[in-house]
Amino acid sequence: MGVREVPASIGQRLLWFLEHYRPDSASLNCPVVCRLHGPLDVGELQIALDRLAARHEALRTTLVRQGRNLVQHVHDPAPVRVRHVDLPDPDEETLGAAVAAEVRDNVDVSEWPVRVTLWRLGPDEHVLSVNMHHLVSDAWSCGIIVQDLIRLLEAGPDGEPDLTPIGWQYPEFAQWQHELMTRGELKPHQDYWTGQLTGLTLPDVPMRELDPQAPRRSYLEAETIDRETFNRLRLLARTERTTLFTVMLSLYYLILQRETDSTDLAVASLFANRSRREVQSTVGFFANMLMLRTRIPQGASFREVVQATRRTVVDAFLHEGIPYQMLPVRFQTNGRRADDVVFQMLLTPPPGTKVTARGVDFDLYVPEALRSRFGLELGLIPQPGGDCRALLFYDDQFDPEWARAFLTDYVALAVRAAGAPDRRPQPDPV
Repeated sequence: MGVREVPASIGQRLLWFLEHYRPDSASLNCPVVCRLHGPLDVGELQIALDRLAARHEALRTTLVRQGRNLVQHVHDPAPVRVRHVDLPDPDEETLGAAVAAEVRDNVDVSEWPVRVTLWRLGPDEHVLSVNMHHLVSDAWSCGIIVQDLIRLLEAGPDGEPDLTPIGWQYPEFAQWQHELMTRGELKPHQDYWTGQLTGLTLPDVPMRELDPQAPRRSYLEAETIDRETFNRLRLLARTERTTLFTVMLSLYYLILQRETDSTDLAVASLFANRSRREVQSTVGFFANMLMLRTRIPQGASFREVVQATRRTVVDAFLHEGIPYQMLPVRFQTNGRRADDVVFQMLLTPPPGTKVTARGVDFDLYVPEALRSRFGLELGLIPQPGGDCRALLFYDDQFDPEWARAFLTDYVALAVRAAGAPDRRPQPDPV
C-alpha cells in the first residue's frame, strides 16, 4: 500500500497535544451512528463504504510523531474493514450498551483513523457506526459522511452518485495553512484576538478541587426545549438578522452571569473554520476552539443581550482561523482551564441529507454514551419535530445536583426569554 507523507495542520498538532494531556479519555472519538430500517444489502453497503474512503483522503490518513513533528500518512484506497456483529432482537438497554462500548473505545489514529461496526438486529434492522478519530474529522465532516454514504448507497454499486465536488483534500488545506503562516498572513487574526482577550477572566463557576493526576469521568444531563419556545427563539434570531447559535449562546451567558455575578463573560466554542469554498465538502479536522467574550449590558433586555452577542459571534467568524491556544495571551484563570466552560450547537441531521436509500431508512442516532473532553459543555441539537434537545456534559469537577439545576434553569430561562424578549430576563434564584 502506498503512503504519502504531509505535515499536520495547526489544529491537528494542538489536538494531538490535548490527547496526550488527557490520555484516559475516549472523548476524541468522533462517531457517526445510524439505525437502518429496511432490506439492507450488506455487500452494497461495503461497496459504498469503500467508495466513501476512496473519495475522502482523511478517512485513510494516519498520524505519527517524527521527532518533534507530527505528520500525516495518506494511504492508498483499500477495502474498508467492517466488524459484523449479530445482536438478534436486543432490547434498548442491550443495544445501548453495545453502542456505548464501541463509541467509548479509543480509535488509535496511528494505526488507522476509522473503525466501522455493523450490528445486525434482525433481517431488516441494523445499526451502523463509523467511529473516527477527531484528528481526521469534526462535526461538519460527520454531516458530509452521512450525506455521501447515503448517496453512494442509493446510486448502487455501478451508479454515479450526485456528489458535491471536493475542492481541496485535507492535506491541501494543511499545506495552504502552513503557507499562510510562513508569509505572516495569520498575524492580523492573532492581533485581533490578542486585543479581544487581553485582561480576560474565566467564568468563576462553582467547581470542586480534584487530584490533577486522577482520571476524570464525564456525565450527562438532558432536557428538551419545547417546539413553541424554540420557534419563538428562531423567529427572534431572524428578526435580529442572526443565528440560533447566537440566541442560545445569549441564554448561556445569562445563566453564567447569575452564577458568577459578572457582566464580562467568556465561553469557549468550536467554530467550523470553513469559510473557503474549497473545503465545504472536505472531510477533516477543521474546527478551531475560539473564546467568545461578550460584555453584557447592565439591566439589558434579552433582545439587547442577543445584539451584543451577535457582534461577538460575527467578529469571531471573521477571525476563526486562529485557535485561542496559539495566542500570546494569558488569562486570569482562577485555577481553571480556558476550555472548562464550552458551548456547542449541532445540526442533526445536517442540511441536505437524504435519509432514505434503496428502501433503507437511515435514522441518525446521537449516543448518549458520548463523552466530552471539557469540564462543562452545553450542546444543543435541534430535532426534526421542531423542538431542541439540550445536553449538558460535565466532569467530576462539578456537583451533579448543581449541574442538573443549571440545565433546568437554562431551559426555564429559554421559555421566559422567548415569551418576552424585550424584558430584562430573570433567571431563577440560586
